[in-house]
Amino acid sequence: MSEQPGQNPLWGVISGLRGMAENVVRAAGAPLGDLPALPEVATHPGAMSAAQLGAMRTAIQAQRDAVAAMQSQLAAFDEQLQVLQRLLVPLAEWSATWAKLEGRVVPGGRAGTEDGTDHGSAS
Repeated sequence: MSEQPGQNPLWGVISGLRGMAENVVRAAGAPLGDLPALPEVATHPGAMSAAQLGAMRTAIQAQRDAVAAMQSQLAAFDEQLQVLQRLLVPLAEWSATWAKLEGRVVPGGRAGTEDGTDHGSAS
């Protein structure tokens, strides 16, 4: 973040926050047009208007909302992966059992799983 001449050091912080917000919004799949325009920061933060502060507050809330939405999506995805993992355990055990049976019954059949090892159950 480079500070431009005549600007407040706060501008760099705000620009960085705006960049992070845009990345979060892009990752969440929301249109970037939903974020308010970046307010111009005067040489002193106290010189910012109520409208500028309101725009900053709205932008920060949009960032927080996007993060909350992503957290919710990640939690749901993790639950789906957990269910899938639980479903695969008996399937893997059944497959290993079938391969052993096939190895005993079918001449030239496999012994163990496809890679020749018996992995047992996973959790």
